Amino acid sequence: MHQITMSDIYYHWWKTPLEYSADFKLRLTPVSNKNTRVDIQTSESKVRIGPNFGAHGGDSYEPVPPTTVEEYRILLKIGSALGEQGMPQLQLPK
Repeated sequence: MHQITMSDIYYHWWKTPLEYSADFKLRLTPVSNKNTRVDIQTSESKVRIGPNFGAHGGDSYEPVPPTTVEEYRILLKIGSALGEQGMPQLQLPK
């Protein structure tokens, strides 16, 4: 699954969020009759740093390390869709 969001971790030098893009692979593992473990592997994580003014145009991207923020957002969406209660709220670094 490919996802593009505004990052809560990576910012422009003028303190506005950068566009974050990454591929996410979900692995589901049955733990019991009622429980399933969900693991998320992130790859190709990058931020859009602006337009490319070269001959080919388009946008310029810079690779960045994946963060647990984007991964946990996916887990929260899955949990919400399944009616899971008691998942801790996302806490962003200050």
